[in-house]
Amino acid sequence: MLRRAQDGDTRAFEALVTPLEGMVWRVCFHMMGNTADAEDAAQDAMLRAWRGLTGYTGRAEFSSWLYRVAVTACLDALRRRKARPAASLDALGEAGFDPPDAAPLPEEAVLHHERQEDLCRALSRLPEDQRVPLVLYAVEGRPYEEIGELLGLPAGTVKSRISRAREKLSELFDENGNKSASAPSNKMKGGR
Repeated sequence: MLRRAQDGDTRAFEALVTPLEGMVWRVCFHMMGNTADAEDAAQDAMLRAWRGLTGYTGRAEFSSWLYRVAVTACLDALRRRKARPAASLDALGEAGFDPPDAAPLPEEAVLHHERQEDLCRALSRLPEDQRVPLVLYAVEGRPYEEIGELLGLPAGTVKSRISRAREKLSELFDENGNKSASAPSNKMKGGR
């Protein structure tokens, strides 16, 4: 199927990427921070994958290769976006950023939603060089070494950037996830 896709068979390409579309979307959504930019980045990633498929040598799993294509598309979009004003983070909540709860009480659901919005706002305040590694590590579950490869950084640099990002986040939240100016948070301190 891969050879057929590399030879220009669009149906073979679609069969290869369809099972991985959710992964591409998730990566783009977490890195871009809003639905519209995530959709653009995911579309760009798929286009890049199609155009660059002949360059795929099979040294890594296809899913890992496509993951890297998606991360690169997002990083390029983030670089272009630096000149634009930040998008509204309210769109994250509207896009379903809240993980579904079993059956929360209405008050719990509102508080949970507010905490998620606060966390998203705090993440958006982090510099890109700290936010991207933190999202890849804490949200996507990627190991330091892989993040380093994706970003072209040594694993030690990735660790220190994640550590600095956690410190900045802990300045904003107390142990219960409430906004705070001074209380440290242990939420993001647990390692993988």
